[in-house]
Amino acid sequence: MSQPLNFRTMTLDDLPVILRIEHKNFPNPWPEKTLRGCLEANYQCVIGFYDAQPNEVVCYAVLMIGFEESNLLNISVNPDFQQQGIGRRMMEHLLLISRINQAKNMWLEVRASNTPAIRLYQNLGFDRIGQRDNYYRYHDAQGKPVSEHAILMSRPVVMPA
Repeated sequence: MSQPLNFRTMTLDDLPVILRIEHKNFPNPWPEKTLRGCLEANYQCVIGFYDAQPNEVVCYAVLMIGFEESNLLNISVNPDFQQQGIGRRMMEHLLLISRINQAKNMWLEVRASNTPAIRLYQNLGFDRIGQRDNYYRYHDAQGKPVSEHAILMSRPVVMPA
């Protein structure tokens, strides 16, 4: 069995490592200003780590709680720890946070080409509810402009029995 994943609130001191992971994982990484804004707005900014490596960020997420809903704004797993079920464990933790905050539904957007993430969300009970055309805009490694659709997904925080 894998070791337990622990969670704590993200701090400003975590931003340098978060930004490194953002740049490794995303073609259009969030800037520091956006992450700072999420912390200042008191969003649920969560870090995942292992006891054996308490200073190493395994994963992180930013969740916005609204009236009876939560919205996953960002989630990422450190490339050194991918393919170990960590994304699922973080999502389960975020669903717990949503439930504690009395959210009835969780919403998210995912890049249409991110098949592994879409599969994870579907396995967790998320349904595709729509699409935002050309939502993600960035430049590829050759500097060519790219636009990509976002898939909108949602699920009840507490699944019916």
